[in-house]
Amino acid sequence: MFTVQRIYRYLPADGQTAVFIDRLYPRGVTKKKFASVLWLKDITPSATLRRWYHENPEQNFDGFVTRYHEELQGEVQQRAVARLLQLEKQNGRVWLLTAVKNPQRSHVSALAQFLGAVFEYRE
Repeated sequence: MFTVQRIYRYLPADGQTAVFIDRLYPRGVTKKKFASVLWLKDITPSATLRRWYHENPEQNFDGFVTRYHEELQGEVQQRAVARLLQLEKQNGRVWLLTAVKNPQRSHVSALAQFLGAVFEYRE
């Protein structure tokens, strides 16, 4: 099971598996808080794709999802996807952390579609 939460609201707990799934370090997050989190940069959209999407998010979202799914087919990205699925299999619940304000309309929801998984979104 995957639970999505903004990293700014995340409170680390013993025995909890948390993975940060953004490419850029989140502003204002302390290194102490981030130390308990695995950062899977290779599972994130490329900088080029991210910039293209942000030019016009409303218009570009569907194309973004398609292009991001294509990127996730790459060898490096497939290793990151396998690592994420392995963590979920080993631990049952994995917290997916992001800095984006609207995870349902971002690479987070596109990742859920790619994995064929249901993500639980928390405030």
